[in-house]
Amino acid sequence: MSTSSEPTANKDFKIQRVTWQNAEAELRILREFVFIKEQNVPPELEWDGEDENAIHVLARDEKGRSIGTARMTSDGHIGRMAVLRAWRRHGVGSKMLTALITIARARQLPRVKLDAQTQAVDFYLRHDFVPQGEVFMDANIPHQHMTRNLPSLDEHINIKDLPKQILGETRGYIDLKGLEDNKQAAIHMVAQGQRSLNLFTPNLAPRVFDNEDFIEAVKKLAIHNSRSRVNILILDPSEAVAHGHRIVELARRISSHIFIHRADEEDRNHVDTFMIVDDVGIIRRAHNDRFEGLAEFNNPAEARMLLKTFNEMWERSQPEPELRRLHL
Repeated sequence: MSTSSEPTANKDFKIQRVTWQNAEAELRILREFVFIKEQNVPPELEWDGEDENAIHVLARDEKGRSIGTARMTSDGHIGRMAVLRAWRRHGVGSKMLTALITIARARQLPRVKLDAQTQAVDFYLRHDFVPQGEVFMDANIPHQHMTRNLPSLDEHINIKDLPKQILGETRGYIDLKGLEDNKQAAIHMVAQGQRSLNLFTPNLAPRVFDNEDFIEAVKKLAIHNSRSRVNILILDPSEAVAHGHRIVELARRISSHIFIHRADEEDRNHVDTFMIVDDVGIIRRAHNDRFEGLAEFNNPAEARMLLKTFNEMWERSQPEPELRRLHL
C-alpha cells in the first residue's frame, strides 16, 4: 500500500467492510504509519489481539489505494481509526464511523462506545457521542471515554414515508442518501416549525437551501409569531456574496426574525451541517460536501445536545459584515 495518496479535487473515496484475514497487510501498514510512526504508540499496545475477531472498515481512494481504517469489537467498542494526513478533513473518518454505526444497528447493539483522543472529542460530539467519566491517559495520549445510544431497527423510517412525518410527534430516524433526500427533508421539517430554526451550514449549501420551497418554509416559520426566530451560522460567505442566495434576501426583508452570523475562528474546523427545528427535530450531515445524513422529527434529547453545541458557537459568533453589505 502506498501512503502518498493525495486527495483529488473531487475527493472521491469509498468505504469497504473487510476482515482481518483478507486485509491484514493493508490495515497494519495504515495503523503503523498513523499510530506507531506519527503518534509514537508502542507496538505492543497497538497490536492488542482484538483484530482477528473485530469488524474492520477500509477507506480507499478512486485508484484503490488505502487511505483510512477503523474497527469495532463485538461489544460495540469503536477504535483504531486512522486516516492518512493528506485525507484528513475530507470526511473519511465520518464515513467510516457512520459505516460502523450502521453495522452496530444491524446487529441491534443498544449503544456504541469509544475512547477518543481529546483532540478528537469535538468530532465525536458532532456524531452524537456523549463524554463519560474523566480524561485518562493511554499510550501517553489523553483520552475521553464516550458513548452513543442507538435507536432500535424498528425505529428506522423509509425515505418514502417522509411526507407522513410530523414534527414533535413521529419517532424514528430517516437515512438521507442524496441531494434530493436532504432538500425534501429540510423543506418538510422546516415547513412544520413554529418557533425556531437553528441552522449551521459552512457555506449556506445552495444546492440544498437555495430553492423556493425551502425559502418559503423558512419565511413561514419566521413570521409565525412575534417570538419566532431563525439563526443561521456560517463559516464562509464568499459563495453567497459572489452568486447571491435567496435566504440572504429573505433575511434582509425579515431582519427582525432572521439572523445570519459568521462563526468564530475557534469553530472553523467544523465541516458538518446540522439544523434544529422547534427544539425537537434535527437534520445533520457529517460533512457539508456529502449528502449522507440523518433526519429525526421527534428526538428532543439529541436536539438538546445539538442545540447546546449550536448555542455555544452562536455566542462566539458575529453578524456577517459581507452579507450586511450585500443587503444594501
